[in-house]
Amino acid sequence: MLDKSDEYNYILLEDLAPILSESGYMCLGHGTGRSGDSEEIVDAIFQEGLRTKDNSLYYTTVGLSTPTPELKQQYAEFGLPEPTIASLKKQFNNWQHLDSQKIIIIRIPTEYINMMGDRGDLDGEMYGAFMLKKATQDGKIINYLNPKFIVGCFDVEKQLVKLNPGFERQLSPSTIQELTSQYKETLEKTKERLDRSTLTFPENIVNDSSVINEYSENADLTDLDWEDTTSNSKER
Repeated sequence: MLDKSDEYNYILLEDLAPILSESGYMCLGHGTGRSGDSEEIVDAIFQEGLRTKDNSLYYTTVGLSTPTPELKQQYAEFGLPEPTIASLKKQFNNWQHLDSQKIIIIRIPTEYINMMGDRGDLDGEMYGAFMLKKATQDGKIINYLNPKFIVGCFDVEKQLVKLNPGFERQLSPSTIQELTSQYKETLEKTKERLDRSTLTFPENIVNDSSVINEYSENADLTDLDWEDTTSNSKER
């Protein structure tokens, strides 16, 4: 955790290079343009966490071009220029979402990402280990990204990063315990989803090879409505 004397201090983005370059972490960004670029909004996110759209971190954030060893290798494999702090600053200064002037910087340990989870992170299936769950007055559960994983906020006007005093660079034992428990929950969500999507056939059809052969010989794939079959791919 950052020293309390650093509370709401501003530092250069370059000074964050050691944290944003560490192996084993994924860095994400969230512009505050929709809610407004006020200091009050940023401070509230630092204290309460970042509310996610559709209970999904995927729909709330954008991947950052941080110079981690993993991203450097990935960029090299695709023939892309190596990510640097300079390229990250350029990304912040040209943030496309609602021309946000303040971008929340997130860093999460990749070992607790459920890589088998739904890619859209529906109901926090992929990134649920990092979430706080809060209930609305009508009982609806809303996912908030735990502020322990929020490094700070890049201020485009100031060209500085406002530090989050609650950020944990070195995860505490209690945080690791929470991550481990919630990570297991995300795996259970995946298992339940896959179990629901398992196709079952009537026993008489499975045991009657002639029915299967007849279908295979006579099927006309050109009559299939491919748009309809892909519209619910996430549910499958």
